[in-house]
Amino acid sequence: MKKILVVAGLIAFSQAASAHTGLLPTGGFGHGFVHPFLGLDHFLAMLGLGLWASSQSRLLAWQAIGVFLIFMIVGALFGLSGVGFAYVETAILVSLLLVGVALSFGTTQIVLTLQRTLWGINGNSVRNAPALRQRDAGASDTAFPRWSVGTIIILASIAAFASMHGLAHGSEMPLDASAYAYVVGIIAATALLHVSGFMLGLFAQRANAAALLRIYGTLTGMVGAWLLFA
Repeated sequence: MKKILVVAGLIAFSQAASAHTGLLPTGGFGHGFVHPFLGLDHFLAMLGLGLWASSQSRLLAWQAIGVFLIFMIVGALFGLSGVGFAYVETAILVSLLLVGVALSFGTTQIVLTLQRTLWGINGNSVRNAPALRQRDAGASDTAFPRWSVGTIIILASIAAFASMHGLAHGSEMPLDASAYAYVVGIIAATALLHVSGFMLGLFAQRANAAALLRIYGTLTGMVGAWLLFA
């Protein structure tokens, strides 16, 4: 985990830190595979999602990773078709902030707040709400019911930001590149980052070093905020 943090820090000072600058070499599968590892925004978000997934139930973890990969492919295909979104870079940086917050503080209180807002319920009646009946304020993030409102909010957010990452990649592919091989390379690298983060997270928890996940989350959020407001 410490090595990952060091690598991420070094990448932050690279002139080609962003995966979406258009300055990196492009081509087929190989170039697409390398691309996510050279982009700070993509690298931090993808690894961070894997780290976050390691602290969730296995069902939610694989749902989150699967949803991200599927919607990233959808976004990339839209990008290849010429679909654009003026605030795609902003959305990508916001995803860094959310990954940072999720790792630093957990998703429990965030989702509870959203549920209270959506349903208009106050703190005294929270325990009577259907989606919260199995939870209390101190429950683990792994306690979400299979398709609770909290789960839907999380997966919908992941889908939205995954499509933005994919759209950015797809829309910036050069005409002379093997576009679909490039997409396959990016998806393969993204899946590898997810799984690597997941395994690192499990290792950190078993080594009683879960605090490193919060440190990673804090650094990720700070990088996202710096890139967003710089």
